[in-house]
Amino acid sequence: MFILEGEVVLVTDRGEQTLVAGTYCAFPAGVQDGHHLINRSDQPARYLEISNRDPEDGAEYPDDDLHYAKTLGGGFVFSHKDRTPY
Repeated sequence: MFILEGEVVLVTDRGEQTLVAGTYCAFPAGVQDGHHLINRSDQPARYLEISNRDPEDGAEYPDDDLHYAKTLGGGFVFSHKDRTPY
């Protein structure tokens, strides 16, 4: 992610880090480290997010007990981390 305008807080398993316009962050594939951005300022923020858009990619949301996977038919399914359905 590349921060274009404003200021956001990146929250990862390691803690929080402020990102301002002109800074970036990257996340290596296969490393389980949940992350998200929070805008705590009173100004809008814009960022560019780049991905390879892998058609078989999935995601884990460890703070929310959520797993996301794509299906063979092009759909998607959400489940708990232990793969039991919601």
